[in-house]
Formats: sequence, C-alpha cells, structure tokens
Amino acid sequence: MIPDIIDIRNASKHYDTDSGFVHALGETTARIGEGAFVSIVGPSGCGKTTLLKMIGGLIPASNGEILIRGTPVTSPRADVGFVFQNSVLLPWKTTRENVLLPIVVRKKLSAQDIDRADELLDLVGLGSFGDRYPHELSGGMQQRASICRALIQDPACLLMDEPFGALDSLTRENMNVFFNGLWLSTGKTVVMVTHSIQEAVFMSTRVIVMSERPGRIVDDVAIPFEAQRSPDIMGSAAFGATAARIRHYFTKANLD
Repeated sequence: MIPDIIDIRNASKHYDTDSGFVHALGETTARIGEGAFVSIVGPSGCGKTTLLKMIGGLIPASNGEILIRGTPVTSPRADVGFVFQNSVLLPWKTTRENVLLPIVVRKKLSAQDIDRADELLDLVGLGSFGDRYPHELSGGMQQRASICRALIQDPACLLMDEPFGALDSLTRENMNVFFNGLWLSTGKTVVMVTHSIQEAVFMSTRVIVMSERPGRIVDDVAIPFEAQRSPDIMGSAAFGATAARIRHYFTKANLD
C-alpha cells in the first residue's frame, strides 16, 4: 500500500469579514499517497486555493486538521514547495539566484546548494540560462525556473496553484507534457489546482471534484492511464469519458 503523505481530516475554513460571515470551504476529508499527482477542480470561489494554502500552512484551518507525514500543519514548512500562476521571479536576480532564494532566506549558501540549483536547471532544460535575467526568458521558461525554485529544498510535496494558467494554449500544452516527465523523474507528490478539466485529466493520477462554495468534495476520480502521458491520449474514448464525468458537475443544471 502506498503510504499517505497528506492527510486532510474534516478541515474547513470560514472568515468573519466586514461584510459578514464567509464559509469558504466546507468539511473536507482526503488522503493523498506518496508520489501521487492529484488535481483539484471546481467552480470559481469554491475554496480550491483556500484548501491548497491550508495544506501548505499559509492559512490555518478553522476546524479539523491537516497532517503531512503524520505531523499537523501549523505554519509554512520547508518540506512543501509552492508554484503559483505567475512565476514571481525577482527581475534584478539571475535565474540561478531566483532558484536559490528559498535557501538564502534560511541559511548561508553552500557550494552544494549552487550545484543543486544547476542540476535542477539542467533537468528542466535551462542549464545554459542560469546567468540570464527573467526578462530574457519566455513565459514557459520563467515557469520552469519557478518550478526549480520550488524543488530546491527537495520538498516532500509540491503544491501548484494554476501553474500554467498565464501561458498561451500551445505553451501550456507543452508545459503539461514537460511537467509529466518531470514528475516521473522526481517522484514528487503533487497537488495542483486548475480550472482546466483537460489539463487535470492529462496530468493527474486522481482528480478531486469540488462543489460550489462552501466547497465540498463531490467526486474523486481515478485517472485510467499509465503514468507517462502523451498528447495522443487526449483523443481517446477513455479520455473523453473521464473528462465528461468531471464536466457533468459543472453544467448549469447541476450548479443550480
């Protein structure tokens, strides 16, 4: 049995705002095994990103708890990496320096840290761009650099919030294929929030489907493909049927 790395136990989130009480995320329970790639999809405002931030310790749960490798999440952790929709690279730092930022804020850099950054840049095809600045990189290259930054501390899991949403459609598809290979080569546990059902089905081993706010899990879909993916599967009947099962929850009739 694959051990659980993330254990979400009846976690929920609400806010008291100037405009009143906001129930952002309903009670949510899920377990995610080591090496899994899980996507979370749902209507806008259903609490997908809220759940991701709770897993990463960026915001606390109002009720319930979340554990990573058996330890309750109470604050941001060094063993959790984040990738956001925008690469948020510092424009005055080189690609290598951006990748090394999480190390710099925690301790003095070592030669091993710099070697690790260069190894990661090689892994994502940016080995010759370590001394370049963000404005010299394409959007896809910037996002690959941000993925390296998230991996520099060898995290237990990688949390990604719409990581390819700012890219054009062709670059996004290429990044989906690229990241599938990167996930296979690193063996990391990945949790990704996306609005794209096609992206979720193509990249994931499981897709968690959430309802409208306050979001609750309404389906947990196992993806019926081998781990290594090719764009060819998008034209298969199995791919279409899996996407249709997820899309069913977001038709107007089912949202009313």
